[in-house]
Amino acid sequence: MKQLGMFGQVVVGLWVGTFLSLAALVGASYGADAAYNFTTMDIPLHFTFLGQERDDIVRLTDVNNKGQLVGNNFASDGYFVTKKEKATEIHCPGDVADIFDNDSTSVSAVNNSGQVVGSCSDNQRNNAFVRDKNGNIILLNYPGSDGTVAFGINDLGHVVGQYWGFLFGEALQRFHGFVWKDGVYTTIDAPFPEAMFSSLWGINAAGQIIGTYLHHRPGSSDINDYDSELAFLYDNGNFTPLDFPGAQIPFCCGAQTFPMDINNLGQVVGSSYDSDGKLQFFLLDEGNYLTITGLPDDVVDGGGSWGINDKSEIAGTYVQRVPCETCGLDGESGYKFTLHSFFATPKKAPKKHEPMN
Repeated sequence: MKQLGMFGQVVVGLWVGTFLSLAALVGASYGADAAYNFTTMDIPLHFTFLGQERDDIVRLTDVNNKGQLVGNNFASDGYFVTKKEKATEIHCPGDVADIFDNDSTSVSAVNNSGQVVGSCSDNQRNNAFVRDKNGNIILLNYPGSDGTVAFGINDLGHVVGQYWGFLFGEALQRFHGFVWKDGVYTTIDAPFPEAMFSSLWGINAAGQIIGTYLHHRPGSSDINDYDSELAFLYDNGNFTPLDFPGAQIPFCCGAQTFPMDINNLGQVVGSSYDSDGKLQFFLLDEGNYLTITGLPDDVVDGGGSWGINDKSEIAGTYVQRVPCETCGLDGESGYKFTLHSFFATPKKAPKKHEPMN
């Protein structure tokens, strides 16, 4: 895959914030519900995969203030979707369709200028990319890395994601978070004790970043051994843990609170669990964790990442468990699991927020 030139001069900047908050967000609490109207948005796709004709939907991952959306099919092929629900597939340079389908271009986020970020695979390495509103693509590779992926972009064109390489550590310790700003790469890793495998998932215009890291199991001699995935908010050098109050994850080693996106109002959308270990989704707004309501019954999984715009509108996917009479292994009654994309709007007009500075 051909490398394209980047904006300006590429400079490596290794930096880890030194200011650390060991408490939850100042004033953070569990508040009332955030009531939403969920509308199914299953945009149909027909494409060839491994030489076979296949059907799927655009599995939405983000939405901007103009109603433009991005998402992927099951094979991780990315699409830009207009407000009129016209889907256009995105291809990185070197992503050539063939019978083996080794190449792919997946998308993660879209900003209010229509710039899209995601990742390319060409059977050689992973490259992050930025696509402008005219379809021009620039590849991003953290210098010296073996692979780079992008997860978020703000309205200034600043990109966040993760890179990895044996030059930067061993095993899970070789994975690091980064921000790309004006052609300069900066490493941002969670500075918490036993932290490794930092990932940065979203960034807003104020430079606030949401991320996660794996917590190495204390006392273990296995550098790949971890006991949980923890979340944080990065803001001007300060790292603050994100943790939904009272959440109890029902299995080992996953994310009890997982942030998916952050908008220019500082609102964070994500997933968590209630005190009984049941999956739930939240909106973090001005220090209050609000449980998102309005989802259909029996939603058992988020199905992927969700995105939120500055109108507090949310786009994403969910997996619903649906009863059926004859879908069991022997024709008996049972359940089937169906994935849907959605677009959700607040039931009440969001209260006035000033964009974060």
